[in-house]
Amino acid sequence: MNPIDFIEPWFYSTAYYILFLLLSWMTVLYYIGSNNQKLLLVEGSNPMQGAALLLTIVLIFFIGLRPVSGFFGDMKMYTHWYVNVLDHYSPISFSTEWFWDNFAFFCKSLGLNANEYFLAISFLYYAGMLICALLLMRKNLWIAMLFFFVSFSCYSFATNGIRNGMACSIELVAICLLAEGGIKRPLSFVLMLLALGLHRSTMLPSAAAIASTFVIKDTKTAIRFWIASIGISLVAGPMVESFFAAMGFDDRISDYASVGQSEQSMSQFSQSGFRWDFLFYSMFPVIMTWYVTRVRKFNDRVFNVFANTYIFCNAFWIMVIRSAFSNRFAYLSWFLYPVVIAYPLLRMNLWKDQDRKTAIIFFLYSGFTLFMFFIYYFGTGNGFRGFNQYWWK
Repeated sequence: MNPIDFIEPWFYSTAYYILFLLLSWMTVLYYIGSNNQKLLLVEGSNPMQGAALLLTIVLIFFIGLRPVSGFFGDMKMYTHWYVNVLDHYSPISFSTEWFWDNFAFFCKSLGLNANEYFLAISFLYYAGMLICALLLMRKNLWIAMLFFFVSFSCYSFATNGIRNGMACSIELVAICLLAEGGIKRPLSFVLMLLALGLHRSTMLPSAAAIASTFVIKDTKTAIRFWIASIGISLVAGPMVESFFAAMGFDDRISDYASVGQSEQSMSQFSQSGFRWDFLFYSMFPVIMTWYVTRVRKFNDRVFNVFANTYIFCNAFWIMVIRSAFSNRFAYLSWFLYPVVIAYPLLRMNLWKDQDRKTAIIFFLYSGFTLFMFFIYYFGTGNGFRGFNQYWWK
């Protein structure tokens, strides 16, 4: 297949956000005037489930067939590796991240070109979200998928950090099966091993999910640990960061920490140091967890597992928050963000006018993504980066 060539690479992210924000806010307008609970009372299948499936398929091709460009972060590096390096690659590899290597070799052996290879990656990335939504929020699949698509990190890890993104999407399905329990649990452990074979860092959400399922089931403990992690980071952040790096959890910790203040890293990631803006973004699933479990007293096993996994992973990121590229570590919790926010809104009877409140929350949720898009994709401290390329200039 040939890449999409009717959209310039520099305009790709803009097209993505404009499309999904329009769809999101049309959905908001549909629910904002309702004083009922249509979201909770929906029965069986409905046309919007088919629309959600179609939208996901279109997005897979839109992202997967993007042109090879430096505008998509490490895409050029992966293209060079796939086209040139794999010609000398052994078909049997049991390296630390073995599934990534063997997946690429499998695509190469099928004769897929670079564009088709990225299409296969895009399929796995979005398929994980779709399966998770089907397992947990099938009746409201349309809005559930929109929660995924307009999340702050969804586009970024579809086009840059793609290995991390694909691994975490597999992890989503694994946590679903683990939380639901029964005969599905053995498959969840298999999927966790596959995710680990794509990106070693997924050992963190895997361990957190297992602990949340079998050991620490109470959200109160997780929330207290999250609050404590902020104090630990402020008081002894560099020491904790060095400790995790020495443990060998992931070589990226030591690599990113070593370049934390370099000019190169600062140009690629807006700033290092304690990220109050990212902490502000990260706290809302914690607030949702507190409200659902402590104020409204819901005790939903699936939600508790997802919420505790998010909180423990996010607490880890807070303790290494000063690293350059700490967004890579934040994603180990952020990929769960849509589930922790959407699941109680679409599955639990929280308010009498749940449709309206869900619409307001979803508007703020998607609006934050638009705000961050303008800040991080356009804005710099000295003006607007690349602003003269856009038609409204």
